Amino acid sequence: MLLLFTKVILKWNKLPIFLSVVLFLLIFFIRLQQGGWEISLDLFKRKRLVLDQKISQFLPSPQAELLSGILLGQNKNLPVKLKLNLRDTSTLHIVVASGQNLSMVGGLFLAMAGLIKRRNAIFLSLLAVTLYTLLSGVQVPILRAAIMFSLASLASIYGRVKDSIWILIITLSVMLLINPLWIKDLSFQLSALATIGVVVVAPVLLQYLRFLPLLGQDLSVTIGAQLMVIPIIIQNFHQLSLVSILTNLLVGWTIPFIMILGGLMLMASFIWSGLAWILGLATVVILTYFIYIVGFFAALPFAWEYVGEQTWVVWVGYYILLTGVLLVLIKSNIKN
Repeated sequence: MLLLFTKVILKWNKLPIFLSVVLFLLIFFIRLQQGGWEISLDLFKRKRLVLDQKISQFLPSPQAELLSGILLGQNKNLPVKLKLNLRDTSTLHIVVASGQNLSMVGGLFLAMAGLIKRRNAIFLSLLAVTLYTLLSGVQVPILRAAIMFSLASLASIYGRVKDSIWILIITLSVMLLINPLWIKDLSFQLSALATIGVVVVAPVLLQYLRFLPLLGQDLSVTIGAQLMVIPIIIQNFHQLSLVSILTNLLVGWTIPFIMILGGLMLMASFIWSGLAWILGLATVVILTYFIYIVGFFAALPFAWEYVGEQTWVVWVGYYILLTGVLLVLIKSNIKN
């Protein structure tokens, strides 16, 4: 239904679109005066605590804390050094259940469309997004990202990049009418921009990185998401990680495996502890690799640079420039 509505919008002329924007802004400011409607959907809080205890039973620290954050969204205290390393490499978002993390996970499965049938790629990406949303307790930021990613990825996988952009716009607009205050929320900003990066920017980059088997797909997803969220990260944390893309590329591929192995380990823990220990060992290996890579790049003397407060004009210019570069790449690819 939403896709059909989007097609109708695409056929409108400029005046109705202009009037639609004016109407949206009018309703938005009215809703802003009324206050937002915050949804509470943490349906599995107690069960999540039980699962968190299971993880601590089979995994050592800090691997247990990492898996709890990635898989369950549990906000547990990480060692100070590890937390600083995550911050300096711009990978802190990975250790919490977040919209950006969901987009990256779904995007990695979606990128497999070049290797497997499109229907299978769609199924795997949507299954990963659904399971991730349920395991994290259906937290509102993740639910928002799940809706955006699911709708946009369905359009993108069928080669309807223009439609996916409109779907994102419509979805974001509806969400902001539900709660206009979300526009100031960091998780909303990250999930929205990361989703745009994964389903809109990444396919454009993939056309030029396809010559790199497997690596090109992961690289396009990583760069696409990072390009979109960099301004938000800098503006909020005043820090630009110079190793973020490389670090995210080297650890990003581990997320699906960590989630799958961690989920299987939790299921096995209720059936056969011996199998749970084996799966836990495999999970520890990948998590240890994750910790080592993050620590290595964070220790580099040029890992990050401080960036002072910037006016909004700078970031508007950044996105305009990025849009121009993407349009040039799209046109160049069409000619070739």
